Amino acid sequence: MKKPTGYFLLFLIGTLLIITSCNKKEDDQPGQPIRVAMLAQGTTFDDLAFLQSCKTGLEKAKTNFGLECEYNIDTTTNKYEERLEYYGGLKFDLIIAVGYMWNDAVVAAAKKYPGSRFVLVDTELSEPQPNAMSILFDVDEVAYPLGFLSAWWANGHDSENPAVGFVGAFEVGSVRQFIEPFLNGVERFNQEYGKAVTHHGAYAGTFIDSGLGGKLADSLMELGADVMFGVGGQTGNGALLKAKERERQGIGVDVDQYISFPEVSDILLSSAMKSLDNAIYAVVKSLVNGNFNGGGIYTGNLANQGVKLAPYHDYEPQIPDSMKLAISRIEAGIIDGSISTGW
Repeated sequence: MKKPTGYFLLFLIGTLLIITSCNKKEDDQPGQPIRVAMLAQGTTFDDLAFLQSCKTGLEKAKTNFGLECEYNIDTTTNKYEERLEYYGGLKFDLIIAVGYMWNDAVVAAAKKYPGSRFVLVDTELSEPQPNAMSILFDVDEVAYPLGFLSAWWANGHDSENPAVGFVGAFEVGSVRQFIEPFLNGVERFNQEYGKAVTHHGAYAGTFIDSGLGGKLADSLMELGADVMFGVGGQTGNGALLKAKERERQGIGVDVDQYISFPEVSDILLSSAMKSLDNAIYAVVKSLVNGNFNGGGIYTGNLANQGVKLAPYHDYEPQIPDSMKLAISRIEAGIIDGSISTGW
């Protein structure tokens, strides 16, 4: 008697397929899009500087990886933890908090929601967590040569009382890391060329007050500041606007503000750029690829082009090759460790 080999095999294969299908785990099914939330303090993500660059990086990742993204911004300072917990409770895959002020809340939320991943932008977490990482930028490496450049400009355009000025948001590490190396760069110029360029500065106590930034800049220019360094969101932007009004020069921050803030493009010598967009994109990509560096740090510096000087744009013809070469030598010295920014 013939064995029903063919029919039996078909029956067996069909049965196995049914069993496999019934036992298939939910995790094996095509998943929902990765959900990412970006949280910040302020009034808008389209601030022509820091926050806008962060948003640009996430929007690029959203397009390339099919993410589901939400943006949450508020001026309040007492709801950081509450806002993080909202997205943790919704089981968002990645929650990005922008700015040093989120540190304590991120540490607490990372402990409470171990199934989510967290990123703190622009400062190092005070207490590392296995599901959280920090994004840092060695902005001192670009602020220092820009201080040197600004001192050269002030000296060449105000022989009697050359000075640079700065308006900072808060006197905190992420702002001071721009300003103090910038002033050290001024001192380097003085030492190399035997000059006496001075400086005037003020901290506003806010990131979001353009009017106050302008008032402070005005008072500093009354004291003789020839170049204005505006450090701190909309407050810094207000300082640059006032510099333009008074026909002085400026230095931008975070992004190439010649492009992002065209209202002041004609007075900008350069900008101290953080590649915020690239950093955000890289971290989100690591999550998508399954190699998120929990407990680690992403650092942008001159060597990896995570920070850089913006082009001189309209001032390219006015800055001599000797000064461009001096700036390049400073950058090379910072990279190889032979020059310290003092930070």
